[in-house]
Amino acid sequence: MQSYYDILGVAPNASSQQIKAAFRRLAKLYHPDKNPQGKEQFGKILIAYEVLTDTSRRYQYDLKLKHGNTENFKEKKSGPAKQKEWSFSDEEMKRRQYYKEHYKKEYERYAKHSHVTKKNYNEYKYILFAAPLAVGLLMFVMNATEQNSAEESKKTALVEPLKKDELKMTDDPFTAYFKDPVFDTVANGAMVIKNFSGKDMVVAIYDTKDKFLRSAVIKSGFYIEVSQLPSTEMNVKIAAGNNWNKQKAHKGSDAIGGFSDNELYCILNTKNSNGFITINDAALNDLDKITEKEFFEKRK
Repeated sequence: MQSYYDILGVAPNASSQQIKAAFRRLAKLYHPDKNPQGKEQFGKILIAYEVLTDTSRRYQYDLKLKHGNTENFKEKKSGPAKQKEWSFSDEEMKRRQYYKEHYKKEYERYAKHSHVTKKNYNEYKYILFAAPLAVGLLMFVMNATEQNSAEESKKTALVEPLKKDELKMTDDPFTAYFKDPVFDTVANGAMVIKNFSGKDMVVAIYDTKDKFLRSAVIKSGFYIEVSQLPSTEMNVKIAAGNNWNKQKAHKGSDAIGGFSDNELYCILNTKNSNGFITINDAALNDLDKITEKEFFEKRK
């Protein structure tokens, strides 16, 4: 089969000028206007001329010619090369897509965590200077805290002796003074006394013959229930006031303990109480007043 060079009658290494000259010479012989029988030959000449005068197309043709494959030669048109299309099964496409996404995620994770900023000399210098300063500051704060604690302790030691002793509901300051409390387990009477007077109270309970039965503390706002009492009427002596002082002494008595402020003494009878007594500020002021000596008076 004739090559384009054979059709034009030129050598394979012919220059563009030689190819053009050969084309003009053959066109005069086979152009359809001059030679109606040469139409087919002229078509071959024209194709050979167009390929061999285009550098890119001639290069592709020479490669085909070199490998002996000019029979089905198709010249490549200028333009972007088409990407070769591959045919895969659905399963293969899914597998490729999975690995593509997997490696993308792994790369992003590696890029995120593998970025380590190198510290320069100045950063290490600041760390070396900052560490001793931090330790020094910590020691200063600890010393200041200890000094404050010591000063607070000194203040507390000075203030504590001046504080009044707090009276507690569990205290029983006068039972040891009056002696011999009575617990009547047979009658097992009970008495409830509520204190809403605004003052703390110490009560001493007697029978009608002035026999001491029991004593108790009632803080303001609280109540007590005294059990195992006789079932008869009783007298309740009350010492009320504020700021309990357990060192306070009483004239004509060896009892110790009393109120430093607003102290008063009074007495009430339980005849009409039904075992429930409520003492507010008004009721406390309306009770019969007794003297300090009468409150601490013992039965002979």
